[in-house]
Amino acid sequence: MKRILFVFLGTLLIASSGVSAADTPKLVVAIVVDQLRYDYLERFEKHFAEGGFRLFTDQGAFLSRAFYDYWPTKTAPGHATILSGAPPAQHGIIGNEWFNKRTRRQMYCVEDSSVKGVGATGSKAQRSPRNFIGANLADQLRLHYRSKVVGISIKDRGAILPAGKQPDGAYWVDTKSGHFITSTYYTESLPGWVAKFNAKDRAGDFMGQTWDRLLPEEAYTWGDRTAGEGVLGGESDPVFPHVIGKAGDKSRSAITPTPFANQLVIDFARAALAGEKLGQGSGPDLLCISFSANDYAGHRFGPHSQEVQDITLRLDRQLEVFFSHLDRTIGLEKVLIVLTADHGVAPNPEFATAQGMAGGRINEGELMIDLMSKLSGEFGPEKFFINPRLKDGQLFYNHKTIRDRGIQLDAFDTFIREWAFNTGKYQHVYTRAQLLDGRAPGHFGKLVLNGYNAERSADMILIAKPFLIVTNSKTGTTHGSPYAYDTHVPVMFFGQGIKPGRYADLFNITDIAPTLAEILRVEVPPGSIG
Repeated sequence: MKRILFVFLGTLLIASSGVSAADTPKLVVAIVVDQLRYDYLERFEKHFAEGGFRLFTDQGAFLSRAFYDYWPTKTAPGHATILSGAPPAQHGIIGNEWFNKRTRRQMYCVEDSSVKGVGATGSKAQRSPRNFIGANLADQLRLHYRSKVVGISIKDRGAILPAGKQPDGAYWVDTKSGHFITSTYYTESLPGWVAKFNAKDRAGDFMGQTWDRLLPEEAYTWGDRTAGEGVLGGESDPVFPHVIGKAGDKSRSAITPTPFANQLVIDFARAALAGEKLGQGSGPDLLCISFSANDYAGHRFGPHSQEVQDITLRLDRQLEVFFSHLDRTIGLEKVLIVLTADHGVAPNPEFATAQGMAGGRINEGELMIDLMSKLSGEFGPEKFFINPRLKDGQLFYNHKTIRDRGIQLDAFDTFIREWAFNTGKYQHVYTRAQLLDGRAPGHFGKLVLNGYNAERSADMILIAKPFLIVTNSKTGTTHGSPYAYDTHVPVMFFGQGIKPGRYADLFNITDIAPTLAEILRVEVPPGSIG
């Protein structure tokens, strides 16, 4: 057995490297907790169980300064990056959706009209990874070891994007039925083990159940009614306990922002391990699990709510049980696990303001009306944008109109930039010319540059000030900015090839895939910059 040293930006991790497949893990488990801010692991640590998150912090490698090295911090780009090592500039998944400049309509990240749903019908079941450019670690494992790969999530993008181009399966939840579904991109019919799982209607078991605090109320950092909290459907007050729908409801969507949705994913992951015989081949198989419920809850209640603390603590216990199952069925000594998040989240603006941090809500529709009015006053009335929406701070120019009116592009850019700053809402502004030439200044400029795809991205990028969120909602919060509350996430490894310890060196999210590729002795994904 040889021993090699991996050097990660100043951090030394010692990993074993064998000369045969027998020395590699039997199973790699990639876990993404949607909207798990880094500080949750510090704030809630004393309440964690022995074998959940502590499996990593006590026995694995815990990277305390791991950051997303691109903007925007959204679900789809995060899931596309984690196992590819590529930023949106490379893999092209620049958001959960984006404006398609060719078709001039909004495009969903994993939409694919050429396929049909399996287990459900309608356009929302027509999904595939075709919009992802390149390949990821799942593809490299298949090419090297002929590994089995399965992706699982409540969200379609959470299941599809980490699992690569040709997995053995990618399964997400039809929230109406509560069943796991897929598309004809992967298979013409659901495997027997999936159909058997769906027949049990596990999601139905949770309808009408009560979600109450796991611990006594004094164990929670903040009160049960923090500023800016939203409510669950059917409720009028954002406090515990929460009753999840009704036992007779036909739709299962009420469970999605609750710990019951995470349990549904855990149960299905266990079924996948047995149904696909993962971890029983000659080389390492890959199981990708994304927990969406934390994101749904976080958007409604905010990062300082008792609900977010509770769903995090409950996931900790759920992971402990799942890891124990892995130990019994495969053996943790034969498993390599990585756990991270696809993004963080901003505080509720009202909560931020109450803490003296000048939070606020930006209505970009109103700002767009103001911008078009001022552009008409400066350059004459005209349709200057092919997309009439200012969505996520992105503007798409009507270049033909600008040319036909004889307007210099630099003058047009400058006018919009000064308008943006004069609104008092925006901190940074970047033009397409700047980004294509690599002239975006400063740290935030680099993040935007890494997230800018020349084919798909906008002509102008506007970045709001800290603690200002873009939303039409009067409660709750969101993410997507380049600020630390959105970019700072946990990255933790456990298992073969990992030297346990807490590492405080800078580690980018794009470093995960090449780190795993080194441990597993496979080619680094083609778009990786880590």
